[in-house]
Amino acid sequence: MAFLTAIVLVFIFLVAFDQNESNGQSVEESKLDYGLVWYGRNGRYQKATVGETNRYFDPKKPTIIFIHGWMPDQVGKPPTFMVDFPEPTKNSTYTLDVAASWVDADWNIGIFYWHPFSDEEFVWDAEDKIWTPNEEASMRYRALDGNYHTEGMPAVNVTQLLLDAYLKATVNFAGPEIRIAGHSLGNQLAVNLTSDLIEKANTGSISRNLLPTRIALLDPFWSPFPKPYLEGLETGDVIQQKIEDEILPQNILVEWYHSSWLTESTMIREDIPNLKAQVVYAELDPRYCDLLDQVCKHDGAWHLYFLSYGSAPPPECVPVEVSTEFSIDTSTTCEPTGKVGPMASTSNQRIAEMMKSPYYWVQDIGPDGIDGRLTPSTDDDWFHRLLNDDVELE
Repeated sequence: MAFLTAIVLVFIFLVAFDQNESNGQSVEESKLDYGLVWYGRNGRYQKATVGETNRYFDPKKPTIIFIHGWMPDQVGKPPTFMVDFPEPTKNSTYTLDVAASWVDADWNIGIFYWHPFSDEEFVWDAEDKIWTPNEEASMRYRALDGNYHTEGMPAVNVTQLLLDAYLKATVNFAGPEIRIAGHSLGNQLAVNLTSDLIEKANTGSISRNLLPTRIALLDPFWSPFPKPYLEGLETGDVIQQKIEDEILPQNILVEWYHSSWLTESTMIREDIPNLKAQVVYAELDPRYCDLLDQVCKHDGAWHLYFLSYGSAPPPECVPVEVSTEFSIDTSTTCEPTGKVGPMASTSNQRIAEMMKSPYYWVQDIGPDGIDGRLTPSTDDDWFHRLLNDDVELE
């Protein structure tokens, strides 16, 4: 029954994305263009190129790299940090620069683009390329002419392309920290990259300062199908193993934000409660998106995460219910704990503390009665702390 449910959810995922259009910038007029791009304010950017000084990258600054996911029919419109948000009351949109607060705080902020490879009709064809160049779709890419091409395609998978770009861009890195944030399918690349970096650091081939201090899984997606190139395991099995066996033992912080129905097939895996109990798991509820617009809610995970750096960490509260002899008083629905919940601006120290606790967090109405879920602004958000009773932690 669970597998059938997963199939239905993946079908919904496919249909929803097929109707989505991105409003990003056009790529350069070339058949194959991918790699790491560093951003400044207001959508200004410069591609990371070996031997060239980059105006938006300083090796002494903290760094965050965003990795996008599946992009069907969007090869010419990859995501940028200039994000259109819905304005329901006016039936229109407005644009916010979700990178601005990071740039103002002296961070390097970049995107790893793999959109020519992720532009596939079926999500599992894009997913295959993360792991191997040898499946049915190989490493074909979609060009601006709308056609798929194989001439000049890489002979390695997308994880290797990301690793190569990362090591070239950070060769002189001396900053205080690196974060990796992967949205949707991009979570698999974030985890694979971290795993490969750990292996290289353990063998002494790279410095340990190139390991990320923190990775964010932003509405992650793993298809519910056994993969021949993973010895019959599902991608979710392998990702979970890498997080539990390789990443967590290195004291790398892991955040997981779930925000849409489109990734419900990820949530029904048997071992998911155990993984949720070991990382900082949070439920986002972007109600500024229409209920049926699950693509908006899916994208909301990365939009809110990056936008949140410009606000103080969201306060945490615990739900309370005050009963009297005749009624239940719901005027006070949540009692502040004096601590903060998870988001990009939450300190590493607090995230580490949360990972060791038996709780998870849900974005909800605060004790002031204000519902921060109705706007993309994160300065009015509250997170309810709830007990994780699925798994008993040691």
